[in-house]
Amino acid sequence: MSIPTTWTIDYSCGHTGDIDLSKKRVDQRAGYAKWLEQRDCFECYKQKNGKKESAERAKERAVELEKVGTWEERSGLEDLDGSDKQQAWARVIRGDILAGLYDLYVESGEHDEEWFESKILTPARMIATCRWWIDNRDFELPAFPELLIAGADSEDGNENVA
Repeated sequence: MSIPTTWTIDYSCGHTGDIDLSKKRVDQRAGYAKWLEQRDCFECYKQKNGKKESAERAKERAVELEKVGTWEERSGLEDLDGSDKQQAWARVIRGDILAGLYDLYVESGEHDEEWFESKILTPARMIATCRWWIDNRDFELPAFPELLIAGADSEDGNENVA
């Protein structure tokens, strides 16, 4: 049996549409189709989110990115590869994950700073793409020590690392 390239998606907004997933790897199509079903169709999304970001939200984002920048500098984290929009989003995601892991493992007393440096920060520094952080944002924090090691060793996390 062949995995289909075109999938019929029943969006959460109530619309239905056929989507060509031929550019997705075969093993990613079903998961992506399921993810799409939890979203609005493109037209409904545009209607809901087409307005420019409010000035208030823009200020909130600037404060978030400033905090993340401090964390990145202190932790020796490099810039991520991706569009400006992806970078802003992925940097916040990465900062939230790493801060959460610090609280979970170091602040709780389960591990020390040296462990955090070697098991968390070192592999995190090797993950250079926005895509990796965005794609893995929904995992629970305890999964990240293993995910970070896998990401540091994968092409997905290091697409543009020289």
